[in-house]
Amino acid sequence: MKRRVVTAVAIGVLGVMALGSAVNAEGETKKIAYTTMTLASPYFTKVSQGIQAACEERGWECTVQDPAMDAASQLSAIEDFINQGYDAIIISAVDSAACVDVVKEAQEAGIKVIGSSTEIEGEDAFVSAGEYDMGEVLGTAIGEWAQGNLDGDLTGVTFGTINDPNVMIREQGMRESFEKAYTNGSISWINEPGTIGGVDSDDGMNNMEAILQSNPDINIIMGSNDAGILGAYEAAKAAGKDLTKMAFGGVDAVDQALDEIKAEKEAGEGAYRATCDNTPYAHGMKDVDIAEQLFDGETFNEQILIPAKAVTWDNIDDYFTDEVTTEEETTEAAN
Repeated sequence: MKRRVVTAVAIGVLGVMALGSAVNAEGETKKIAYTTMTLASPYFTKVSQGIQAACEERGWECTVQDPAMDAASQLSAIEDFINQGYDAIIISAVDSAACVDVVKEAQEAGIKVIGSSTEIEGEDAFVSAGEYDMGEVLGTAIGEWAQGNLDGDLTGVTFGTINDPNVMIREQGMRESFEKAYTNGSISWINEPGTIGGVDSDDGMNNMEAILQSNPDINIIMGSNDAGILGAYEAAKAAGKDLTKMAFGGVDAVDQALDEIKAEKEAGEGAYRATCDNTPYAHGMKDVDIAEQLFDGETFNEQILIPAKAVTWDNIDDYFTDEVTTEEETTEAAN
């Protein structure tokens, strides 16, 4: 059995990489820049791959910049893209508020600006799965598991990005949907949204180790991405916790999360209960599609939504197959 694999041009982990500058069939090429949050995140790596693949299909030049969660580095890169005359800049903002002025500067230079996963005031288009929707999908899946397997009052935590208003909405969706799905008791959350970080596995592991010291009986651990929650899960296993009374779940459906859910289903045990598939590769391709529509004069006053769905033991087998092509996966994800 093989996981569905999307094939894309490899990208560097740090700095800037430019790919392709061929001319398309109409004799016109475009220069597209993507500045991500961090390529240490499997989610943003797949978004980057989708953007690059979509540009390659059109014969467009594509440059990817990784600021490694450094807002100043990202702003400097955007300034460079403006000075170099790019046609469109796709931004997954490290700090949305800090990008407002540079977005205006880009637009004054005739450059289209697309917010990818993060909304920036004044952008030409915003492409993302709904923040609340992603949280709701995950919280419902974890809540339904708890309803069938746990009893009484519970303790929970949500991981996110410190003080990020978009991710705080996602955390709120997790909490409210869990509370609707779980009626065998109440749940007490040990933190407020936006107060515990979990951007990568080290962040998640370190924070979970601290949480287990003060809340050794915690049951529900959810987060805004899989990377952080996979790290938190490792901390719980290392501490010898009773996993039958715990549920872990994140967002992004990264390979490691899918592998974990698949292996645990086959073993009949484990606590990584769910992930939310927000189709990052298809998201990246959609970003470029929206850029093309902007070039053609289209306008977008509403968020362009990327669908999100839960992945659990019930449907994990759908993510593993012998032969699935990139085009098939991308079409399914976009529909």
